[in-house]
Amino acid sequence: MSPFKNYIFLWLTIILVWMSAGSGGFAPPGRFRENSALVGNRLYFFGSQNTAQQRDNIYLDVTLSTLNTTNPSWFRSNSIPADFLLASSCVGGPNKNTIYLLNHLTTSNGDSNNTIVYAFDTVATSWSTPNISGQIPLSRQQFQAVNDTNGKIYMFGGFKYPNPSFDVIFNDIYILDTLILTWIQGSNVNAPTPRVDFTATLLNNGFILYLGGIAGVVGTNTIYMSEFATGDTLNSRYSHTAVLSPDGHVIIYGGVIIGSTDQSQVLASLDSTVNPYKWSIKPIIGNNLPPSLAFHSSNIVGSFMILTFGVMMANNTFSNLNNVNSKIYLLDTRNYTWVTSTSTSLNSSHPPNPTVTQIQTVIASDSNLLSTGTIVTIPLVLIAILAIAGFTGYWFYKKKKQNDIIRVAGSKFDASM
Repeated sequence: MSPFKNYIFLWLTIILVWMSAGSGGFAPPGRFRENSALVGNRLYFFGSQNTAQQRDNIYLDVTLSTLNTTNPSWFRSNSIPADFLLASSCVGGPNKNTIYLLNHLTTSNGDSNNTIVYAFDTVATSWSTPNISGQIPLSRQQFQAVNDTNGKIYMFGGFKYPNPSFDVIFNDIYILDTLILTWIQGSNVNAPTPRVDFTATLLNNGFILYLGGIAGVVGTNTIYMSEFATGDTLNSRYSHTAVLSPDGHVIIYGGVIIGSTDQSQVLASLDSTVNPYKWSIKPIIGNNLPPSLAFHSSNIVGSFMILTFGVMMANNTFSNLNNVNSKIYLLDTRNYTWVTSTSTSLNSSHPPNPTVTQIQTVIASDSNLLSTGTIVTIPLVLIAILAIAGFTGYWFYKKKKQNDIIRVAGSKFDASM
C-alpha cells in the first residue's frame, strides 16, 4: 500500500472510532415495565420485566440541542446489584445526583419482607445499599414513588409482596428522607383509594396527583379518572404514564383501557392551573407518530416529553408481551405535536422552559456531572481538527512530491545537454 493510501486509511480509522464513541455504540433492545430517572442530561433506565434485562442500567443523552429519534445516543452504566422490576426509582441525596431504587428483591433475588433501597451514585457510577433507620415499609410491587426538591421521596400504593394472590393492596404513604436516610410513615388521613399500576405526579403547588390504576385483580375495578375534573371524559386505565409540562399540564399517554379500543384516548392533558382541573383529549399529529403503548416510560425534559419502550398494542390488546417497542418518540408539549428532533423546535418563538420535572423525578439544575452532550461535542471538534490536519498534511505531501519530480526532471534535462 502506498504512503498516501496508508495515510488516508489511518485518518478514516481515527474518525470512525471517534464517531462510534460519540454515538454510545449500541441500541438497547425493547423492554417494558422498566423504570426511569433523570439526572442532568442523562435519562437513566433500570430493569425490565424481560428476564434478560432485569439488572440493566442504561442511559440516554437527552441534551436538547442534539436529541433526535433517528440516532439517539445510548450508553451503558454499571449493572444493578439485584433484579429490578415492578418497582420504582427516584432522585435524592445532598447533591441531587443519587438515584434510589425501591425494590422488593435481595441481591440473590430472594423475596424480601421489607422494602430494600439500592443507591446509585451517578458521579462515581457506583452502587451501595445504605443503612436506613425508621419504620421500613413492607415490601410491595407495582407502586409509584415521587420525590420533591428537598431530598424526600414519597412512596404510595402497590401490591403486598411476596403475596402471589395479590389480595392486599396498599394506600399507605411512606416518606424516605434521603438527606438523613430515614423512613417516616406519612398520614393516612384522606388517603387515595388503594391501587396499583397508576401514576404519581408532583404538581407545582406541592400536591401529588395520583391518576388511574386498578384497585383489585388485574382486569377489574379500574379507578375513575374524571371525578375531580371537568372537560373531556377520560376512560379509566392502568399502566399509562404521566408527566408535568412546564406550563402546569399533566400529560398522560397510553395505558390499558379495559373494554375499549378508542385510540383517541391515547394522549390527553389535565390543566392543573385551573380550579377545578380540566381534561383535554389531544389528537395524534406530527412526525414519527408513536404506537399505542402500555407498561412504557415517559419523561419531561424542557418542553419535550420523551416516550420510550413499552408493549405495543396488537389486535386491540397488550397481551403479547413480546411485541415490545425499542424506539423513542418526542412530543413538543407547547403545541402537542410529535417531532423527530428537538433542535428544530428550539428555534421557535417559544423557547423551552428550563424547569425539569417528570413522573418519578423533580431535579434541581446544580448537578456536577459533565454532560454527555459535552462529551459528544469534544470528539466532534477533534474530528474536525484531525480532518483539517489530515488534508493539510496531504497537501504538503503532494506539494513536496511535485517539487521532487520537477527537480528530478530538471537534472535529467541538464544531463542531456
